[in-house]
Amino acid sequence: MPTNIPNFIPPENFTPILPPELSVEQKEIFNEFSKYVDTILLPEDDPLHQTERSWVTDACLKRYLRASKWYLSEAKARIKYTLEWRREYKPADIEPERVEPEVVTGKMHINGFDKHGRPIIYLRPGLENTKAGPRQVLAVVFMFESAIKLMPKDVENVVIIVDFHECSARKSPGLGIAREFMHVLGSHYPERLAMSLVVNAPWYFWGFFKLIAPFIDPVTKNKIKFVDLENPDRMKSDPQWANILDEIDRNQLESEYGGDQEFVYNFEIYWDTLLKRIGKR
Repeated sequence: MPTNIPNFIPPENFTPILPPELSVEQKEIFNEFSKYVDTILLPEDDPLHQTERSWVTDACLKRYLRASKWYLSEAKARIKYTLEWRREYKPADIEPERVEPEVVTGKMHINGFDKHGRPIIYLRPGLENTKAGPRQVLAVVFMFESAIKLMPKDVENVVIIVDFHECSARKSPGLGIAREFMHVLGSHYPERLAMSLVVNAPWYFWGFFKLIAPFIDPVTKNKIKFVDLENPDRMKSDPQWANILDEIDRNQLESEYGGDQEFVYNFEIYWDTLLKRIGKR
């Protein structure tokens, strides 16, 4: 039955993928990293000190260390860079009104969870309604922060479905916007992307992908999989392809992709439901 209500409640039977236990050496690196982070936080008398303190959880620090392959100097540089970015960009405090024009058509929305309890973000450039600009990146950051708030216990990642249905070369996000998004994702949300499933990729996408590929770090690039809805078993002969139903249960997936969710996007209902769920309304 068609519904306008998005699914922000994770399934009861999901199986989270937990990071491996730290080795003795990794525990020592983690302790040293944690001490370093304490020295670069805002002073305790700063109004934003507690906000930063709440953000640098043990899980957060471990994500930066894993993304840096446990090279301490690299992890230090990366988290310092992100803290400086968060102070200026304030991603957790983006006012919904600033990004509202970017979500009117449903070109970016969260709906459902994969088999491991990871929120699903849908990006549909075919529904593009605005000109390329910083607000588009801001809106994706808003969605990322919202998805993080929707994560159940023991879940740290999101799944992104990029659907190019009815997307022309004119409607596609520009190279600059794509590069900026990949930079923000790789630099400030390390280990947050579980996988990106690309659906209905048009002929011109492959040339576009070659242009942005050099700006995607190898770890992120390996998480990008392509989906052939007409031939889901294509993944058996090419590891670059995936069967979307191997990753997401039908009751969590929108019907256009083989799921049972007959979700019909209605901006007013969606926006009100999301903002209430994440405490912004």
